[in-house]
Formats: sequence, structure tokens, C-alpha cells
Amino acid sequence: MKGWQASNPYGRPVPEEPTGETCPVSLYRAAMISRSPGRVHELVRTLSENCFDVMVMRRWEPLLQSALNTGLIVVDMTACRDMAEFEGERNVLIPLADRLNVPVMYLVSEELMSWASGRLLQEELMVWPPRSKETLLYQVQRAIRVHSMSASPSGDLTDVSLNKYKDLWIDRDKMIVQRGQTPIHLTKTEYSLFILLMDSEGAVRTREELMSEIWDTDFLGGSNVVDVHIKSLRKKLNDNAGSPRYIATVRGVGYRLAD
Repeated sequence: MKGWQASNPYGRPVPEEPTGETCPVSLYRAAMISRSPGRVHELVRTLSENCFDVMVMRRWEPLLQSALNTGLIVVDMTACRDMAEFEGERNVLIPLADRLNVPVMYLVSEELMSWASGRLLQEELMVWPPRSKETLLYQVQRAIRVHSMSASPSGDLTDVSLNKYKDLWIDRDKMIVQRGQTPIHLTKTEYSLFILLMDSEGAVRTREELMSEIWDTDFLGGSNVVDVHIKSLRKKLNDNAGSPRYIATVRGVGYRLAD
């Protein structure tokens, strides 16, 4: 069917873009976990229109995974105001989340995203409500694709889908970054930041632009979300902020690829 790619770890195609066609069959299965499902009705409707079977639940039962073969879990955390509430709510709504071999996306408020740090930044987060259906679908597709690729072995470096930047190889189809034959294990957010800078071809990207494109929010304020992720990305690339090889800081503005 047009608009779907080949397989993911669950034996179903990964959704690419809405086709506007009626789905002959439902090709992907998602679980929506929320105490108040009415808050996320738009997400359920949009996914359903794009060939997902969507099951709405008030709490996830770990034993359901093998029975339902769910390919995506979306958890409504929009009522959480700080990290303590987030962790408490997660333990109630989706126990043993870190043991699931399935992508999990958390819906969060813009307020929570604005000061998110540490472990929370390693999760797949979506600011709710999103700006548009396109934004919603893009983040869902990215979460599924990144998880699918992380569960698959690295490809052959002779593949034509590879790009090269200095001594790094970037396979955009598989969302993999390697130095020679050695994979560099980036989080989904670090990878997205790196690709944005790559696509900017040396042009400066402001912190506001990065917040908008990666986290779908214009809020910056006193948040250091972008800087925290850039620092982590540099560390994994063995880059040095004082003498950058890959990512240069433009003081008071943002970041760009190093010369």
C-alpha cells in the first residue's frame, strides 16, 4: 500500500505519510493510555484515519503486549507539572515501561517540556496539543522508525543511502550514525538535532528554531533543553566545544556545523 515502508520489529510496515485513502486493512496497532481519554481524542482520531488500530485504556497491563502485539504506546502525561509527578504517573499508567520492547511516546504539557532535563530528555516526548496533524504524525512516525532501526543491525557502508560528514557516515534510511564500522549510539533527539544541523549546511540554527523543530514549541525562557542535548551529542561524537570538529557554538545565538 502506498505511504508505508517495509518491516519493523513487529512484522508490520512503518507508516510514512497519510495517503488520504481508505485503509483496506488496519496495518498498525497503537495503545493510548490516559486517565481522561477526552483530552487526547484528536490523537486517537488522527491515528485511526491513518491506518492505525487504536485501543484506548486507562492503564497498561504488561501482559497485554504479547496478546495484542502493540507497535506503539502513547501515554497521556499532560496533567504532570514536574518530574516527580511524571514518574509517579508513569508508574501507575504504564508499569515496567523500561522493559517494553516497543516505542513509548509521552504526551506532555509545554510547561513540563520547558524545564525538562536528565532522564526525561531521553524519552520520546510530544508537546500536547501539537501545532498540527502533520506535526503529530511526523513525531509518531519518527518514534516508530527510530525504535525499529535501533533493533536492527547496522547496514553495509557501501549503501547508496549513506551521507558522509568528515569521518562520520550517516544512513538516513536507517537513522544510524557511524565512524568507520563503529556505531555511535545517539538518542532519537540527538540524532534529529544532528540531522537538522547537517541539513542547514553550515548556516546557524538558533536555539528557538531548534526548540520549534525538534520539540514543537516556541517556549524557551530559561530552559537549557537545547544546550543539554548538544552537550550530550558532542560527548558521543568526541567533539570539543572549545575546538569543535563537528558542532560549533555561535555565542548568544545557537549552533552550526563546524568548518
